[in-house]
Formats: sequence, C-alpha cells, structure tokens
Amino acid sequence: MISEFPAPITKLFELALARMGNKLPELWAENKTQFLISYSGGKDSSILVLFWKYLVEKFRIQTPTLFYLSHGIRSIETEEKELFQFLESTNFPFRFVKKKSQIFL
Repeated sequence: MISEFPAPITKLFELALARMGNKLPELWAENKTQFLISYSGGKDSSILVLFWKYLVEKFRIQTPTLFYLSHGIRSIETEEKELFQFLESTNFPFRFVKKKSQIFL
C-alpha cells in the first residue's frame, strides 16, 4: 500500500524518476541493492527520505538504512526528539550516532 503523499509531492517524485530513468528503481529491486542514507534533519534530507519511502512502496526496493550523526557539540535534545519522531514515522531502520565532544588543550 502506497502512503498518501500530497499530489504536488507525488508529481515532483515522478518528475525526479523521469530524470533519473524510470528503469533504475526496477534494477535496484531486481538486484536487491542496499542503500545507506545520511540524514541531517533538514528539509532537503527529509524530502529525500520521503522520496525513498515512495520508491520503496512503489518499486519494492530494499528499505534503506538511515544514518544520523550528532557531533554532541551543543545540546539539541528537542531537535533530536523531533528527528526520532520523523524517522520512526518512516518505518525505515535507522542508526543514531551521538559523538561526545572532545576538548583538546
């Protein structure tokens, strides 16, 4: 079952597919190609994640793994909570890596 994407978003996804060649996702499905997507939490990477969700549902390609790296330089608990909620809503497996900042004197 394909998720309900707004019509303007679906149209953009179809245009992107046309540009990259509609056969490519079929090849990915046939070859069981695996993908790792780096996710920053921004608008661009969020729409990229939704595009992959669309591809997974439409072409039955392998579900990509999402990767998010927090450098731990500043406290962003609220933003990280929102990231988790978004990533969980995609039903994609994801890895969250939080690096503790190191201070060198």
